[in-house]
Amino acid sequence: MSLGIYIHIPFCQQKCTYCNFNTTDFQDALASAYVPAVAREIAYWGNQLKDPAAKPASPSFAVDSIYLGGGTPSIIAAELIAVLIDACRASFHLLGDAEITIEINPGSMSRQKMETWRRAGINRASVGIQSFIDRELVSLSRTHSSADARRTVDALRESGFDNISLDLIAGLPEQSLRDWEFNLEQAISLRPEHLSLYLLEVKDGTQLYSQIKRGLRPSPDDDLAAEMYIMMHQATTTSGYEHYEISNFAKEFVVPAASRIAASGVAASRIAASGVPSGGLFFDDQQKPPETKATNMRSVHNMKYWTGATYYGMGCGAHSYDGRSRWINIKKTESYIGAVASTGRGVAETSVLSDDERAAEALFMGLRLAEGIDLAAFQADYGLDVPDRHGSELARLGDAGLIQIASGRLSLTDRGMLLSNEVFVSFV
Repeated sequence: MSLGIYIHIPFCQQKCTYCNFNTTDFQDALASAYVPAVAREIAYWGNQLKDPAAKPASPSFAVDSIYLGGGTPSIIAAELIAVLIDACRASFHLLGDAEITIEINPGSMSRQKMETWRRAGINRASVGIQSFIDRELVSLSRTHSSADARRTVDALRESGFDNISLDLIAGLPEQSLRDWEFNLEQAISLRPEHLSLYLLEVKDGTQLYSQIKRGLRPSPDDDLAAEMYIMMHQATTTSGYEHYEISNFAKEFVVPAASRIAASGVAASRIAASGVPSGGLFFDDQQKPPETKATNMRSVHNMKYWTGATYYGMGCGAHSYDGRSRWINIKKTESYIGAVASTGRGVAETSVLSDDERAAEALFMGLRLAEGIDLAAFQADYGLDVPDRHGSELARLGDAGLIQIASGRLSLTDRGMLLSNEVFVSFV
């Protein structure tokens, strides 16, 4: 199975009030030292994963997704981003149709950067808009305006990006239902291929948490947030998006048979007549295609997290998972650079999951997806009969209208999507 690579870029112009991610202030000199360290770590893991039977210079594991997250990856020089992607190509077998995503802050953009990213192979942009209302952006300490966000999306299109995801946050302090409706309307009007729509979580240690504790900001209204969640589901599904994960929505395309390209099972880069981006629909040339076929623009990389696939995290504070073990890198940027210089890697802590831990984690992560869990396949993979182990909890959650079992699959209901944390704690 193909694996994913996550690359963490910790630098930010300033910390957002809601953010508890591993970030640090941007400094040119530190960024210039950090990128070579990450490239060295990429080479280290590439060497570790090589097939002993392969030639020394032949990467063994296929990679179908790279995700540059942060922090603010778009804040550093585009040429440094290209160095990291080249390092992945040199150390792994990067598939020709791999999804390569960069997270973007509209306040740190230029057309020159976008064009350099495209030349480096980046084909997906995740834009951290968060709101189209300027007063909300100011309250979040965002460094861009709503006009910047719209210009950024336009510039991405002009630079050739045909796979764009937009991030928005619902349930902000002082945010009304009409405010959220406006944000949804603005986002959908830009016709992104993907939307990540999150309900605000106030995390201990953030500026927002401190503001609320001191009475400077009101606490989020849970009932209002529930109305916002229902609104986002309705607005996206009626606009042609698949609500495929609790907070994620992918544009769906229906492609006429005449517009599809027979590719003998090999992914082609584009369905030219339909305009559907890479990752579209293909059929075996020995079979007659159906009249129409639907496809969508799910995040290839994020699906790895929810399905228990292997991914390697590079950079300070990055997480990795290989199906059995999890490890996290050193968080402090300077300490990470020093560790990589000494050992080639920056691992701070490793944990080996027990069979029960693997099964529990796979269960609640898989339930994040709309299609849920195939119970027979789950038992085969993890040796756990879910109805037998969790029968009483399943009955209680079913009676509460939070889960359903149909055609051998366990999944959340629409109500369960909204109250997912109440479900997940039952399986931990």
